[in-house]
Amino acid sequence: MNTPAANGDDLVLVHGLGRFGGGREAVRWLARAGYRVRIADKSAGDDLVAVRQALADVPGLDWQLGREDDGVLEGVRWFVVNPAIPDQHPLFAAARARGIACTQECDLFLAHYPGRVVAVTGTNGKSTTSTLLHRALQHGGQDALLGGNIGHSLLADDAHWRPDQVAVLEISSFQLQRMAPDLRVHGAVFTRVLTDHIDRHGTLAAYHAAKGRLAAAATAFVVHAADDPVASAYASPARLRLRYTGEPPAPRSAGRLDGFLALRLDAGPPECVVHEDALRLLGAFQVENVMAASLAARCVGASLHGIGLAMATAAPLPFRLQLLAVRDGVRIYDNGVSTEVESTRSALQALRGAVHWLGGGKSKDGDYRKVADAVVGHVASAHLFGAAATPLAAAIAGAVPTSVSTTLREALPKALAAAKPGDAVLWSPAFASFDQYPNFRARALEFHALLGASRAERGAAL
Repeated sequence: MNTPAANGDDLVLVHGLGRFGGGREAVRWLARAGYRVRIADKSAGDDLVAVRQALADVPGLDWQLGREDDGVLEGVRWFVVNPAIPDQHPLFAAARARGIACTQECDLFLAHYPGRVVAVTGTNGKSTTSTLLHRALQHGGQDALLGGNIGHSLLADDAHWRPDQVAVLEISSFQLQRMAPDLRVHGAVFTRVLTDHIDRHGTLAAYHAAKGRLAAAATAFVVHAADDPVASAYASPARLRLRYTGEPPAPRSAGRLDGFLALRLDAGPPECVVHEDALRLLGAFQVENVMAASLAARCVGASLHGIGLAMATAAPLPFRLQLLAVRDGVRIYDNGVSTEVESTRSALQALRGAVHWLGGGKSKDGDYRKVADAVVGHVASAHLFGAAATPLAAAIAGAVPTSVSTTLREALPKALAAAKPGDAVLWSPAFASFDQYPNFRARALEFHALLGASRAERGAAL
């Protein structure tokens, strides 16, 4: 992947607008820079009406919706591709075959941003860690921006870019796979690197290698779990490698100390950040996110007091293991962000009492035994839906009471009916959403809507 030089005479093709703003803001940024912009997307339907309306104030756009044939490449000098577009896509492949320079929205940002960038990646917890880091920087006296894969393009903030600023960039394996090798970040923060997106990358090794490109791009520091064998093996030119652990902190690490989360950037005494009991975030995995963000914030100059205040007051992000409701003594938890089993396993380990699990969707690797082994022993019952429901029920094979449904609408009442006062219902799909939904957010929002509707129906019945 390459990044365009500052020459506004070139025609740029933006392929795939996406639904979270990256394509739209790339169009705006390129137009502001004086480029001629052509837009191609396979969809010409209602899902892009709002995006086109949002760009109505940008003059001169060449809209080519509903087509992805080679003709849209005529006269194109630069090709800006959406991260969701696979390498094998015919239009992307045709652009490369013609020698058209290819780039992506986050590379445009990295190539032109004048401040320091701290990028966050990993398998789970990227958005939470990014948000915690941004909060810590702001509370700790730093001017900071937040964006990237979290759902906000930092290109939209270019009027506010400053050299003495820190941008927190959540970055995915899809983006890292294509990131130009000459681009650099100040710091790299890794949540645990586990298993995900085999359907996209082909092999686990390729997925891990994509993540490792962030360590290779870091110049000042790298943060990762001390016992993460994947992230620990990543080579980096960064001057400082920092680790987080459950043990008392050694130099260049974060850890636990008498109930506090504490940091040691050097050989000096530990700095206590926040007591674990003060956190509003649930689960050991959230403690790791707090430690990772705290280390990075301290590295770029945030005050200790500001970091502690940010961590103590941070609430769970939407769809990230939060207590959503208590109904007839049953606690209902939302972990709708889960698209793979480790997120669900971590959520189950954080909850007490009998847990009735609501999960399902589309498998990324076909390994239903792995999911069954992860949940059996932690759940009182399992209520499954979607493409994974039948094969996963076979893998669970009667180890716990299990129901199978086609849709979430059918599965939710079964989970609620199974729970008694004092129990918990955990909504944590553990599978991709693409069998029935465009993305995990749409699926999670339907869960919220169904739960609200069931409450209204119950109230009407009373």
